[in-house]
Amino acid sequence: MPVPPSTTAATTAPTEPAGSVTAWRVDNLTGADVLADPAPWTDAYETVYADVLHLPDHSAPPFAERLAFSANRPGFRLTACHVDGELAGFAYGYTLPPTTGWWNGFVPLPGVDAEDVTAERPGRTFAMCEALVHAPFRGSGIVEHSMPFFLSGRKEERAAGLVAETNTHARDIFLRNGWQHVGDLAPHPGWRGHHCLLMPLHG
Repeated sequence: MPVPPSTTAATTAPTEPAGSVTAWRVDNLTGADVLADPAPWTDAYETVYADVLHLPDHSAPPFAERLAFSANRPGFRLTACHVDGELAGFAYGYTLPPTTGWWNGFVPLPGVDAEDVTAERPGRTFAMCEALVHAPFRGSGIVEHSMPFFLSGRKEERAAGLVAETNTHARDIFLRNGWQHVGDLAPHPGWRGHHCLLMPLHG
């Protein structure tokens, strides 16, 4: 798969066995980059979630439609990680507007101030809409390697993400990397419940 144009410096990291080197490349892409050729991202999504594409979480609305919507929003960024030229994973998101429905149905955990969590103002929140890793690269540090690029230089106060309540593996990775579970909601009618995660971006 061709590597898309880079707006962030590529990096390299040594891997096992000793003496071998794996080339890591992390790219921050704009909405225009993604919309010019959405096929790599759609193909990756359908491969990673092949066994659950029938669930409303993954089909209503279809991923291609969600990606196109997000790519047209202000503040959009997609961060892709390639390992030895192969797409290993990606994440994307955009800046939430003050009138967002992101927090609809939010149920806070005990002790969490729901009004503070759900209050949006211009430029407050960078929402991570999707993050995935191809199976062969899971456990290789893709999230730890790519997330700093995904969040670097953001002007928002915080990042927000949603993880399906059954995906405890992904939730635990994010919690280990500075995110906080603040409550739960169902993002769309018919979807499973999702954990709401937040992480401050400054200070």
